[in-house]
Formats: sequence, structure tokens, C-alpha cells
Amino acid sequence: MLPKAKRLTKKRDFLKLASKGHSVFGPFSTLRVRQTPGHMSKVAFITSTKVFKKAVDRNRAKRRMREVIRLNWSDIPAEMHLLFVLKPESRDAKWEDLTTEVKRMLTRIPEALAKPPKPSSRALKHKAKLSKAKVIKK
Repeated sequence: MLPKAKRLTKKRDFLKLASKGHSVFGPFSTLRVRQTPGHMSKVAFITSTKVFKKAVDRNRAKRRMREVIRLNWSDIPAEMHLLFVLKPESRDAKWEDLTTEVKRMLTRIPEALAKPPKPSSRALKHKAKLSKAKVIKK
């Protein structure tokens, strides 16, 4: 298990990743990454009930990815927030394939940061909800 200091836990960090993060796509997950100068690297993993119907499957997939990251922590760039959005293929993937894919995604981070950030669909929905709430309050 990752220590609490290495985990993303705050809602604002997730929202910043969704709106200002860069994406790296892989067969088992999508990685959202954002530079955070002056802060240590932190990681989070999310899955959806649409992707994994059973909580057992969601938790197993996240546990496996957490362990891959824990064993490869030295490969994670400094001062980064990382969010792994797991895909259904991650549940039945071989351990070696997961490890190889995570390492490949981590090496592609500089390439992703060179491109302009693209907000996720979740960020756009959240932004729309906020703007509607402001209109109603007026």
C-alpha cells in the first residue's frame, strides 16, 4: 500500500487534473498528469461502476495498480500528480504486462506535457454545473 503522503486525496487536486491535466493513453488505463512545482509526486487510481460492476473487481484492479506503482516509484518523475483511470482490461491483465505498460506510460509523460492541456469530459461537465449554479444564485 502506498503511504498517505504519496496519495492524492483532495477534491481540488482531482479537479485540477481533470481540467489542466495532460493525458497518456494505454491499453489498461489512461494516465492524467500535471506538474506541481514545489510539491512531491502523488498518485491516485479511479475506476467506475460502469467499467467494473462488482466492488471486488474495482478494488482488485486498484490494488494491483497500486502495487505496480509502489514497486516502480523510482521511475515516477518528481513534482507530478498522476491519476490512473483504469479500463476493464486491467482486471485480467498479466502482472508483467501491467508493469511494462505503466513504465511505458511514465516514459511518455514529457511528451504529453509538451502538448497543451486538454480538459477531460468530466471537467467540462463540472464546469457546466458550476456555471448553472452561479446563474441560479443571482
